[in-house]
Order: sequence, then structure tokens, then C-alpha cells
Amino acid sequence: MLLLLCGGGARAAAPLPSCGEDDRVVAASPGPVVVADAQPVLARLAREAVARSAEVASQIGSSRAYRQDQRQAEAGAAPQLALSGSAVWGRSRNDLYGSGDASQAALGLTLSAPLYDGGRVQAEAGYYRGLAEAGESGVLAVREQVALETLLGAIERRRQQRLLQVWDRQVGRMQCLVRQIGQIVELDRGRGSELVQAGKSLRQAELSRAETGAQLRQAEVRLQRLAGLPPAQAELPETLPAELPALQPLLDALVDVPEIRQLQRQAEALDRYAQALRAADAPQLRWQIGATQARQPALGSTNWNAGLVLNMTLADGGASEAGVQAAVERAEAARRQREARLEDRTRQLLTLHEAAQAAQARIGRFDALLADSEQLRRATFEQWARLGRRSLFDLISAETEHYQLLQGRVQAEHELLAALLQLRALGSGLLPWLAPELVPVTPMR
Repeated sequence: MLLLLCGGGARAAAPLPSCGEDDRVVAASPGPVVVADAQPVLARLAREAVARSAEVASQIGSSRAYRQDQRQAEAGAAPQLALSGSAVWGRSRNDLYGSGDASQAALGLTLSAPLYDGGRVQAEAGYYRGLAEAGESGVLAVREQVALETLLGAIERRRQQRLLQVWDRQVGRMQCLVRQIGQIVELDRGRGSELVQAGKSLRQAELSRAETGAQLRQAEVRLQRLAGLPPAQAELPETLPAELPALQPLLDALVDVPEIRQLQRQAEALDRYAQALRAADAPQLRWQIGATQARQPALGSTNWNAGLVLNMTLADGGASEAGVQAAVERAEAARRQREARLEDRTRQLLTLHEAAQAAQARIGRFDALLADSEQLRRATFEQWARLGRRSLFDLISAETEHYQLLQGRVQAEHELLAALLQLRALGSGLLPWLAPELVPVTPMR
């Protein structure tokens, strides 16, 4: 029975309607979960995003092109067979012999191969082989980046969904309070300002809910653009893997991540290129066998030849040495870039690991605060509705604080999941976990 306190007296009124709200915490506790529940959905998103990515396709094409360059360079060491031919027809005129026609045809065949090139062909082929291997590591690096971007988009959609659930509950709660206060005002017109105040809080909650709904739709559009799946097929399970991995294994795995491997292969390829440039200054010796058949109207001849061909640069003004030095500097720059990127990824990993630990701790604190907040909001409602000892302002403040804590917990859980995905991407990688078939184990041909 509600006691309406007015004018120093008390009179009975009908009981206030129950709001019927389920006050369970929206976000699930992030303890150990069964990875298999989430892995199929995450794997499907990663596979679809990688298959649709134009950037991945471009990187694959570049790697395959370097393989063809390698084959072209290796073919320089094989015997070369060349066919040549000519046919000439002419007409001449002079005062002594008059005019006449003349024609000549010739056909030649030449076979040659290098005897010594200072290792130029081998070094040049090694250069393109290194670029191809770097490109293959680059393919995996791009696949990892595309998968990470897609999964981060998926958990962003999940965050907006859960925030929308919180706003739905808050709007429902405020609608209930408006109905309750409307009943009170029917009996006590002097409390009409409370109805205005409650209506204002309701409209504010509805506005925030509409904004969150718009952000959810944007997140869904972005995720569909990345993965090409309708929202229903990209729905994440209620619980996701939330166990924080040990730090040291992640640090140990950094030296073999695709991006670092790519930079290492680039540096090694540039070393081979410098060797090829040095070898180009060495004497180039080839053997050659050739035959030529020539025929005129009244005369034919056949010639053949065999011998060695030597090419050697005696002076080029320092151009060759400058080219070699440039290649050496580029190789050193690639190594420095690798070291800098490794250091950068190490810092990122340490920062993300600390952020994940902080998010885990915040989730625990939010759970404790939400338990206290739930008791406070219920007690405040009882004191306002049945005893008249709390103002409506106190009640709305308690309600708002409770739902702000729920939103904070959703945000902390999102930060934890994002940090865990990025940690895995920085360390052992997402694809070996979700889609191992996308990790190339043989060269791309």
C-alpha cells in the first residue's frame, strides 16, 4: 500500500505497478569460457574478410610476380638458342651493265651459354627469390591485418548491441517511473513537477538509446562491408574467449611474425642484389656456336663458327661502385626498419597486456559496484515510493548511476576483448588459431 504524504496527513492509495524489470548484469563475467563456442563465428568472419580483401589479392599478385622474376633470372644460366634470318630484294641500274634485280636470303642458328659470370645469375635469382619470400610473408601479414580489423569490427558491433540493451532497460525503467508518478499526481496535484522531471529523464534516455541504435547500424554496415555477411550470420555468442595469455610466450613469438619475417627477407634479398651488382663488374665469359646459310640467285654459301665471347667493364666512372653501395645501404636500412618495427611491436604488446589486465580488474570492480548499486537503487525506490523519505531526484540519480555502471562494465569488457584479439594478432597470430589453411606453408606459384 502506498502512503501519499501531503499536508501533514497520510492517506492510502493503490499500490504502484511493478516495472517487471530483470536487473541482471548485462555483460557476462569474463572468466574461462569454452573457446569452441566463439571460434566458428570468428573463423567464418576472418575467412570471409580475407577472401573479399582486394589488398590481400594485390599482395598475392606481387609475390607471384617476384617468383616469375626469379625464374627469368635463373634462365640466364641455361643455354640460349637463337634463330636469325633475312631476305633482301633490290634493283640496280648503271650505264655499263644497265639495270637488273638482285636478291639474297640468309638463315642463322646460334647456341650459347655462360661459362663464367662471377656468380651474377645466382645472386640475381637469389634477390628475386628473397623478394618473393618477403611477399609471401607480406600476404600473411595483410591477411592478419584484415582478419584483425574484421574481428574488432565484430566486437564493436557487440559492444553497441549490449549498450543498446542497457539503454532499453533504462528507458523501460523510466517509463515505469513515469507511469507510477502519473498515478501519484492524479491523487496529489502538488507533485506535478515530479512528473515533468521524470518525463525529462525519460526523453534523455530515449535520445541516448536512439544514438546508440544509430551507432549500432553503422557498426553493422562496416562489418558487412568487411566480411560480406548479413548481421544474422555475424552474430557473436554471449561469451567470448577472455583468458589473458602469459606475456613471455607472446614476446618470444614476435621475432617470427609475418611482418618481421617480411622485413628480414627484404634485407636478405637486398644483400643478394648487392652481390649481383658486384658480379656484374667481373669478366663475363660465354661460349658460342653458330651456323649461317646464305643464298643468292646463282650462288649459295654455308658458314659456321665456334668460340668464346668475353665482356668486361674496364672503367665506368664509378657508376658500378655507387650502385653496389646504394644496395648495401638499402639492405642496412631494411635491417634497421626490422629492428625498429620489432621494438615497436614489443611496446605495443606490453601496453596491450597491461591494458587487458587493467580491464580485467575494472570488470571485477564494476561487478562489486553493481551489486551495491542494485541494493541502493532498490532501497531508494522503497524509501521514495512507500515511506516518502527520498526525493524523486535521489531516485533518478540512483537509477542513472546504476545504468552508467552497467555501461562502464560493457565498455571494460569490450576493451578486454579488443586487447586480447590484438595480443594474439601481435604474437602467434589470429589465422593459425582461426583459419590455419590461410597460412601459406609452400611458396606461391
